[in-house]
Amino acid sequence: MSNDSKEKQDKDNLTAKKKKFRYTLFSTILVLILFAALVGAWFYYQSDMGTLLAIKEPSDISILGPDGTEMSSIDLNYTEDEKTGDQVTVKRVFCVQTSADKHRLEIAHTTNLKGLTFNIYKVSDNGTETVTDEGHTYKYDKTAIAGSYLNLNPDKTRPDYKYADDTYHDKNYERNDQVQIHAEPVYWLASQSLDTNKTNSIKNGTMYRTYYVCEVSWTETETEKETDIFYILAKIVE
Repeated sequence: MSNDSKEKQDKDNLTAKKKKFRYTLFSTILVLILFAALVGAWFYYQSDMGTLLAIKEPSDISILGPDGTEMSSIDLNYTEDEKTGDQVTVKRVFCVQTSADKHRLEIAHTTNLKGLTFNIYKVSDNGTETVTDEGHTYKYDKTAIAGSYLNLNPDKTRPDYKYADDTYHDKNYERNDQVQIHAEPVYWLASQSLDTNKTNSIKNGTMYRTYYVCEVSWTETETEKETDIFYILAKIVE
């Protein structure tokens, strides 16, 4: 092979490698942008809908786990004790930490799980039910906090599943975005504001923790194992 031919081949190989690198880099950036856009879109709709915001420090209100531990989302992993037949029921404790007199709750979740339902109960010293979470035991009354979905589409063909309607799609995503049907989040809002438990004070009496039990149920079979994202949000009520 002549020197000129070898030099030309080396240049061609280098050009091909550069093109491949640019394509790989572009693909990686595109995936990261799409991922960030989808995550960021989840709660964007609230800005002009009068519903609730994700709470981030430094705020005068936050969502915490049992005994005030950090919690980013509800863990739906379960043990065999939490499953009867194909019915799974998990109970998770969370608290709202705030100095305000009242607050309001909202749930946002995807809809992959069959028969997904949930209830939220307020923890009370006089409660007749008990739950242990992360080594801490709480009493609660089994009277669920009233609320309703803001964008639920009653699908008659598959009534065991929840689906979001188009109410907030253009607020969550671009108008023409094609989103997998179960990835479109549904939003549930408590009907009334809730009283902060002023008897459970921390930080020298400047903040208070109000505890709740979130009970989530769904149907799971050996051939259907799905995962959902399940968020709890809170906002101060003036």
